[in-house]
Amino acid sequence: MKIAVVTGASSGIGREFVYAVDKIGLDEIWVIARRQDRLEELKGKCSTSVRPIALDLSEDAGISAYRELLQEEKPDVHLLINAAGFGVFGPFAESDLEKTLKSARLNARALTAMCHVTLPYMKNGDSIV
Repeated sequence: MKIAVVTGASSGIGREFVYAVDKIGLDEIWVIARRQDRLEELKGKCSTSVRPIALDLSEDAGISAYRELLQEEKPDVHLLINAAGFGVFGPFAESDLEKTLKSARLNARALTAMCHVTLPYMKNGDSIV
């Protein structure tokens, strides 16, 4: 079964990627974000089977849960789209340190981890966005 994995799928560009992937004819789309209810909505909006996976990828536990799911399911990942992310705006010196660190963990560390743990389930010619 060929699948796509889309992070940040609950809103914004991640959600738009889900709609685009829905048109390419894969068997299933795994949609990942923190908000389960927003992910569930995608089931009724896509013709491709959608599997909602509520995870916080800025936390080690989220990456570990995703890795365990891959190990259990052993999917054929045809496409990985890393669209999860957020920014902290305003003067850096005045920013909330924990929010800034969470942004860095999600935007850089989680993206790297998602590629690393997904790659063994991909073949030559598959894509990472």
